[in-house]
Amino acid sequence: MLNWKTYGRLPQLRSYAAALKHFETVKPIRGDADGTKPAGRRDQKWLAIYMRGDKAVCIGSAWHKDKGKALLAYYPDGRVAIEQHLSASCRERIQRIAGLNIQRKNYEDWVTAVAHVDGKEVVGHYPLQLRYNGDRKATFILRDMASHIYLNPVPVYKHTINRKVKAELTARYKPFLNYMEAMAKLSADPTQHSPWSKESMDNPRLPTVGNDDRRELFAGMPNRWTVEGPPALLKLVESGETENWYKAMMWIGNGHWRKLLSEAKTDMMHMVHQQHRDALFTKVRAEAGKMVYDRYAQYFK
Repeated sequence: MLNWKTYGRLPQLRSYAAALKHFETVKPIRGDADGTKPAGRRDQKWLAIYMRGDKAVCIGSAWHKDKGKALLAYYPDGRVAIEQHLSASCRERIQRIAGLNIQRKNYEDWVTAVAHVDGKEVVGHYPLQLRYNGDRKATFILRDMASHIYLNPVPVYKHTINRKVKAELTARYKPFLNYMEAMAKLSADPTQHSPWSKESMDNPRLPTVGNDDRRELFAGMPNRWTVEGPPALLKLVESGETENWYKAMMWIGNGHWRKLLSEAKTDMMHMVHQQHRDALFTKVRAEAGKMVYDRYAQYFK
């Protein structure tokens, strides 16, 4: 959270004319080789106000002004754009400078504004969706006595799961999960359980092998973190052969420390759901202006 010394000295700019006047009024920092003009406090060079080649008055980092993306950009036609993914302090600065109420919820930045959805004006909460969209800019028309207008809102979708398909997949891979559980309990050593961990006789760690045996065991197999990894792993599991099951179990538990059985089962089913996501999940459009949480979005990133 910004203190009042920083927050209170930020200008309130609701239009291009106000931003341009502030830019022309502010004097550059004394002794700065680049002639940087601070947007707020004069001892904070990292938040500057500057004019870009497209005649936009921008507020953002002085070191990033040549990279084309600003925190806020005021255009001559009246549009105001947010051009980069926001941190908590950035949201506070935008609320002070532009008057946009932005809050983080469900791993997304949501702005309170009015938007045209299906031919109607709907006041509500809309996602900025700037994190995974490199070229996207969230554009607004700022108003003093009414809700700000969000010009380019992105339709909000969420995914629902097909419970029948999920049950079929769970039953399909249940024998391998039982195999991992049996092998983990056979290799469990109760004397090594730590009272500060989740390890127990019901949740032991998977067995492990030395580095030399691991290299020999995984020879010719792709890295499990690549696109080719999960399909190769499921191919081993679906073969039904004990030798391949052992190799798949060691592959799931591969790492700097022996993996807990509960974590191994979760990772296994995550890969199963990832590979069968088209049959398992259905994409539906959420109600406009409502904050939604897509708990299955992780399978589509």
